[in-house]
Amino acid sequence: MKILLASGALFGLLVTRATAGDTLTYTLPQAEADFRRGNLQLIAARMGIDEGQAYEYQTRLRNNPGVYIEQMPYNAHTKEFMPVRQANSEQVVQFQQLLLLAGKRNRQLAVARTGTALAGDRYYDLIRTLSFQLRSTFYDLYFTRQALTVYDQEIQTLEQTVDLYQQQFDKGNVPLKDLARLKAYLFTLTTERQLALKRAIDDQADLAVLLNQSPLQTIVPVLSEADLNRPSVAGLKVDELVKTAEEHRFDLKAFEDQARQEQQNLALQKAMAVPDLTVQATYDRNAGYLPNYVGVGVGINLPVFNRNQGNIQAATIRTQSSRQAAGAYALQVESDVQKAYAKAQQADRMARTFDRRFNSDFSRLIQGVTLNYRKQNIDVVEFLDFFDSYKSSQIQFTQLQNDRQQSLEELNYAVGADLFRP
Repeated sequence: MKILLASGALFGLLVTRATAGDTLTYTLPQAEADFRRGNLQLIAARMGIDEGQAYEYQTRLRNNPGVYIEQMPYNAHTKEFMPVRQANSEQVVQFQQLLLLAGKRNRQLAVARTGTALAGDRYYDLIRTLSFQLRSTFYDLYFTRQALTVYDQEIQTLEQTVDLYQQQFDKGNVPLKDLARLKAYLFTLTTERQLALKRAIDDQADLAVLLNQSPLQTIVPVLSEADLNRPSVAGLKVDELVKTAEEHRFDLKAFEDQARQEQQNLALQKAMAVPDLTVQATYDRNAGYLPNYVGVGVGINLPVFNRNQGNIQAATIRTQSSRQAAGAYALQVESDVQKAYAKAQQADRMARTFDRRFNSDFSRLIQGVTLNYRKQNIDVVEFLDFFDSYKSSQIQFTQLQNDRQQSLEELNYAVGADLFRP
């Protein structure tokens, strides 16, 4: 039994007994600041906005002019290579410039700008998602560490009791069945602690990734009274929460921007049906008509067969589809808000109905029960019943508080804004 407890303590060294040099103590605002500054996923997503702006810049650039030069390589009459005299050679120089008609350039720029807006939507929605992960994991680690403290205190007390009982058993003063029950319950506590410890280690690893910290460092979350005693959700109204979500949910804005971009692309495809104009200037040094000929010309494709019909039809379908998708997602957002609000109400009521004085009263009671058991004023069954009730009440109270904070974070996530920030 002691070997098992020692291995559990060694397993928990990363979480519960790190040295000062290995420990990073974070308040929630500090964690959020480091997350915004150093999270690698956010840095990569932010580059997507820069990429979109680069595409915008490229779209603003006009088409390059073209140049055509023609030179007679060999004059068979004078037997000269690359002749340059006007009397025995001919040189032709042409300049061409493509002119986009029907507002294609402006329409392409509009599509590119909306693409940048979509990159911004993805970036801010990633902030929303990762912030939710950060805050929910932060709260979960805090309350899991609280539960580990309860287990450590109980295990320490029960170990001392088992040691005393083992001495009495060796002297023949107590029966084996009572000692076996104590050891069995100690084993149960140790097993439950191991499960909580694994959960804490998972939270530690997730926070290290989110905060871009070394996984070898222990993160100790610290919550203020304001963080723990956030206002009740009773004063919130679902209709107002839905409106807030419509304003702050960037994933919903992404659907709306996608529909807008498809509409812009449809306008672009219709403009593509209009042929572009090519203007040309020609200089012929020794033309057949007269020397030093200068001429201008225009060229345009005749829209006889290809009027971009297929692309226009496809763009029309995508426009209609994106509108339907945006409408469906708006309904999903409203459903998310209502569901998160209902869960938050339930968790808030449960947490607030728990009498906080109960734990302190029970703590004093269990001390007396332990003392009376060691004096053999109560039997082992009654002692273990009180001991298990104390442990269950402490763990359940911690879990209620954690559930409340998690439900509030889910509501923030559904709305897309921090509803409880002072």
